[in-house]
Formats: sequence, structure tokens, C-alpha cells
Amino acid sequence: MSDLFDPLPESPGTRRKENTRARLVRASLDVFVDEGIDGATVDDLVRAAGFTRGAFYSNFSSKEEVFSALFATVTEELLGIARTSVEEAMGRATTEPGLDDAAALIAVFEAIRPFGRQWYLLYSDAITRSLRDEEMRVELAAQRERLRDEIGQLLTTRMEAAGERPLLPAEDLAQLLVGIFVDLMVREQMDGRDVTELAATTILGTLRAFITPRDDPQP
Repeated sequence: MSDLFDPLPESPGTRRKENTRARLVRASLDVFVDEGIDGATVDDLVRAAGFTRGAFYSNFSSKEEVFSALFATVTEELLGIARTSVEEAMGRATTEPGLDDAAALIAVFEAIRPFGRQWYLLYSDAITRSLRDEEMRVELAAQRERLRDEIGQLLTTRMEAAGERPLLPAEDLAQLLVGIFVDLMVREQMDGRDVTELAATTILGTLRAFITPRDDPQP
């Protein structure tokens, strides 16, 4: 399984509080992916990180707090992957004029694909828990809005460069695309098949339905 996180550097300062916290969060990834929030224990988390329960409770009050920190960190990692993929696709578009928005988003899909199972298991666990837990619901809503808004900004930047505009608010188009990405990742994991061609068709069809040249009359 591909790892979303690069290893933290080893140094004399790795036992400082901020590094202890970061290591606990990063080490929790496989634990929460394998066991879920309900199945994971504090002992599982400290064992994975190589720390004591004392170190855990000096940084977190509960495993749910670790999960929320992990989900926020994973969201940032995926957004970083998305930004890099779009920037690289836009760079290629200067030498390959045939590349369009669909190509950029396919590049994003390909980049996050190795982490699809990890992210979906965390996301679905967060959804399930948030429906019963107000605090988790607030945390998840913040991360969903962040994902939507940043992807919306990436779309806006790409459309402006291409002389296009969306037929609905960019953040709403971003939310629609996030839903498509989630469904594609689930299909790939459940069916055990390559969905690249389906991704291209679905993303292209969605963008063509909701994007128009900038100089077209407003609806």
C-alpha cells in the first residue's frame, strides 16, 4: 500500500512535543485504515508510533482527536497532490495545445489513485461517525469545505487560462467533481478493475455540461 506521508526526518529534536504529535498522527494512518475509529485503541496508536500512553495523553485527549488531526493532514496532502498535478498539466498544455481541463483532472485522479483506498476508508469512517457525533460533524464539514473551495480555486485558475467560465459556482462544480472522484475510487476498489477510461469519460462529460466559453451570453 502506498503511503501518503513521507518519513519525518530523524534528528535530535524528534522527541519535541510538535514532532511527537506529528508522529502520532502519521503513525495512526494505517491503524485507522485497518481498524476504523471504533476498532482502534489508544494502545494501537502508541504502539504504531513507538511512544508511551503518557506521550499520547500529553498531546491528545482521545483517539477521536487523533483521527480528526489525521483527516486534516490527509486532506492537505491530497490537496498538495492536486495542486502539483494541475500545475504540471497546465505546464504541459503550453507545449501540447490538445490538453484541456479534462486532461488536468485526469492527471489529478491518476496522482491520488495510489491512495484511494486509504482516503476512502478514512472519509467513509468520518462520515459515519459525524452522523452521530456533533464535534466530528463540525470537523468533517470544515475539511469538506476546504477541499471544495481549494479544488474550486484550481478549476477557476484553469478555466480563466482557457478562456472559459462555469455555468454554476466553481465551488459547486468542485463538489460535483469530488463526488465523481469518490465514486470512481470506490468502483476501482470494489470491482478491482482499471477505471481510467471511465474516469476520462465521466470527467469530460461533466465538464462539458457545466463549462462554456467566457464570451458566451449569460444564461
